[in-house]
Amino acid sequence: MTSRWKKLLPMALTVFFMFSLIISVPASQAALPLKQGHRGADVLTLQRQLQTLGYFHTNPTGYFGPITANAVVKLQADHKLKVDGIVGPQTSQLINNLLGYNTPPSNTPTAKLNKEVLGFYVGDEYSIPSSYATLDKQRDKITSIAPFWYRLDRNKPGQLEQYGNDTPQEIRQVLKLAKENNIKNYALVHNLLYGKTSAGKDILHTVLVNPNTRWTLVMNIFNLLKEKGFDGVCVDIENMHAWDRELYNQFLAELSAQLKPAGFEIIVCVPAKTTDRVTGGWGDNFDFTKVGRYADMVAVMAYDEHSAGSKAGPIASRAYVDRVIKYALTKLPPEKILLGVAGYGFDWNYGLGNSRYLSYQMAMATARKYQKSIQWDNGSQAPYFSYTDQNGHWHSVYFENSSSLACKLDAVNSYNLRGIALWRLGMEDPDSWRVIASKFGK
Repeated sequence: MTSRWKKLLPMALTVFFMFSLIISVPASQAALPLKQGHRGADVLTLQRQLQTLGYFHTNPTGYFGPITANAVVKLQADHKLKVDGIVGPQTSQLINNLLGYNTPPSNTPTAKLNKEVLGFYVGDEYSIPSSYATLDKQRDKITSIAPFWYRLDRNKPGQLEQYGNDTPQEIRQVLKLAKENNIKNYALVHNLLYGKTSAGKDILHTVLVNPNTRWTLVMNIFNLLKEKGFDGVCVDIENMHAWDRELYNQFLAELSAQLKPAGFEIIVCVPAKTTDRVTGGWGDNFDFTKVGRYADMVAVMAYDEHSAGSKAGPIASRAYVDRVIKYALTKLPPEKILLGVAGYGFDWNYGLGNSRYLSYQMAMATARKYQKSIQWDNGSQAPYFSYTDQNGHWHSVYFENSSSLACKLDAVNSYNLRGIALWRLGMEDPDSWRVIASKFGK
């Protein structure tokens, strides 16, 4: 070997190594097509993706053989693509959609968002973890939080009772983390989960009907914000008697008169609706125009198109979301509207006639357990799958992932809304945060 080549060899090896890194990208970004006979990191990634989607049922090897080809063929057949066992651009895009990788990463620094990203914060709930880990990890993308900590006291009208499994230590940590990272923190006050559906309505009525009790609630909220250092309040009153509609508006007027001069902000959550006609839903009793008069932001909860008590279907199809937004814009300016988006799903059990509330992680674990592939509904822009359990009961599962969220973020941008309100932190597809940074990055 000449002395010249001895000098050039380290540089050549470095170039070769860097080039190897460049081409060893995930299958979703790899050189296409991938087909039988190929091997390497791209194939290994593809096999892991197919395994996640329930199509590949053996250990990934990195070799594209008949087993991988058969998995690709089944995927293509299930989704009405050309069945050739080759992963070309169309098949790769389908995999990206199903896994929530359809939006390319943004080159924009994620710390700068041009939209409001409000995350509802909840403590441990059975098999669903606390929101803390997500808040901590995504602190650069979350602009505000509303901890689910307070509700109307069922025994003492006008008072607040602490709600949830959050320990005093966790509450202190959340308050500290939000303050240190310039994340606005809104104390959430609700009238939910008392055990009976009618209980929340009755407790609210007891507070609203008496002017003194109503003012007591206003002052208790005011004092809570001052004592804990909140930036404002998130009023999440979702269940209300029709005859309390104007009393509720009066409460918001009194709350605004007390809080606004002191520099506190008000967010009001309202159930989604698409018409002024009475349809029997919770949204019937909410006057969007008057709510918007007193609120700084209105979180329109554009989810539960299909829910625990309904038949199976998408949590929030794109067409439904569009109808919700268009109605809201007839009553509210776009700069006040937060589009409520879901991070969860439901598993409807047709054998027992009930349903299970689940997170993205729980949905994916269920699909893996029953070796079912994730389907993509182009019409509703939502992922779903079906399976039969060990008792012979048929299930239908609809949930949200980053691909379905991307469609809703596009709507926020298209209609120039203020931002989103995500229910809830810790239930969403982790890839949602990459999509949020991409769609809302300045």
